[in-house]
Amino acid sequence: MGSDKALLRFGKSKTLTQYQLQRVESWFKSVYISCKNRDKFGFRASFIEDVDEFDEFSPLVAIYSILSKLQTPVAILSVDTPFVSKEVYEKLYKNLENFEAVIAKSPFGSHQMCAIYKPSILPTLRKQILDNNHKIRNLLEKVKTVYIEFENDEQFFNLNKPLEYQEALKRF
Repeated sequence: MGSDKALLRFGKSKTLTQYQLQRVESWFKSVYISCKNRDKFGFRASFIEDVDEFDEFSPLVAIYSILSKLQTPVAILSVDTPFVSKEVYEKLYKNLENFEAVIAKSPFGSHQMCAIYKPSILPTLRKQILDNNHKIRNLLEKVKTVYIEFENDEQFFNLNKPLEYQEALKRF
């Protein structure tokens, strides 16, 4: 992207992070922002910083840090998917009971950062990070995972490139 996506202006919000936070606060009992360091954010929120045990920048380290701190199932949403609906998480949650990871899947593919994870995956997750294996798909092969199908790719639109960011801004 060329800059920190989390700090990009989005909609009427000063940052994409604030946009996401304001959008999902009513969906959940508690909402946290996962980050390496909260100092880059110029607003107040509940933050979970990555554990000091690992130096890597990795979604697995973030998930490990979140689960270690909260010790409860957590819904994960990456900052760069601003169109995911509340209904996605309602459908994921309905499938949580018998699984350790519940992952959204659309015709485009699976969305590991639009998911719910249980703390029971922590030992497997820690070992994988220590083995320097940061592929979420590898983790999901080792834990009890279910993929929940969604017909619409639109809400999983991801902002990875400047053109995608510009396209997302036009949707307002």
